[in-house]
Amino acid sequence: MRFFKKKRYIIIAIATLIAAILFYAFSIEPNLFVVTEHRLNLETAVDRSRLKLVQISDLHLKKFDDRARKIADKVNQLQSNIILFTGDSIDKAEQLSGFEQFLSQLDRQTTKYAILGNWEYWAGVDLTALKKLYTTYNCRLLVNETALYKQGDRQLLITGVDDLVGKPNLLASLQKIEPQPNHLLLAHSPAYRDAFSPAELKILSAYQPQYMLSGHTHGGQLAFFGFVPLRPPNSGNYVSGWYRGSPISLYVSRGLGVSVLPARIGTVPEISYFEWSLKSQGSYCVCYRL
Repeated sequence: MRFFKKKRYIIIAIATLIAAILFYAFSIEPNLFVVTEHRLNLETAVDRSRLKLVQISDLHLKKFDDRARKIADKVNQLQSNIILFTGDSIDKAEQLSGFEQFLSQLDRQTTKYAILGNWEYWAGVDLTALKKLYTTYNCRLLVNETALYKQGDRQLLITGVDDLVGKPNLLASLQKIEPQPNHLLLAHSPAYRDAFSPAELKILSAYQPQYMLSGHTHGGQLAFFGFVPLRPPNSGNYVSGWYRGSPISLYVSRGLGVSVLPARIGTVPEISYFEWSLKSQGSYCVCYRL
């Protein structure tokens, strides 16, 4: 009798633990978010040259709710110079109105840039309407394009390529663009880092962008003590965080939303905050023409 009573307690304890984990995974962690902070080019740190950037990735905004408002409020509190949307902002065509509400909560004066993710394509989002929406809120959608951001006497090139489910083209992105000592590459899927053609590797060598920002993986969305059983296609061998070295240093954001399965565990959503100490124009002398 004592054996069966003990077994019963064990079964109840296991069931309670499973229920608690499921509750946390579906109801708690997906609604959390943290700010991760990163310092770039510290060797050239000068207060007047420090550029503040915020990365919002994989928002997967279903509707504009209290959590979305809190995310927007936190982004505004960070008082960045630039806000970067690195794809999968929405994943249904009818979510544009909710996304507009989100954009309207951000500081209109802050410069913004965006790229496309796989879900904007898969969901059949009207890309013309999305581009117009971004433009309304001081955000430029970069699809194989490069923008030049100026801060005083220093400049930052921001190159945004199409997602891998589209037609990414780094060469077209840099057509008639002069190299700069500060250069950022945006690509939604981190596997793009491993997909450079010989011609693209050559142009990377010439332009020397220092960093690439991606998202897409959600950190695996479900991670168990560092073990990530599933990642979406075009994740490559990347999960989250920094990947240094050749051909370019990459940061993969865990993103803010969920897709397919509305759960997260071990991958708390993040807003990524970067302080980049910009190099002066005189520190770079490579000349390149496409």
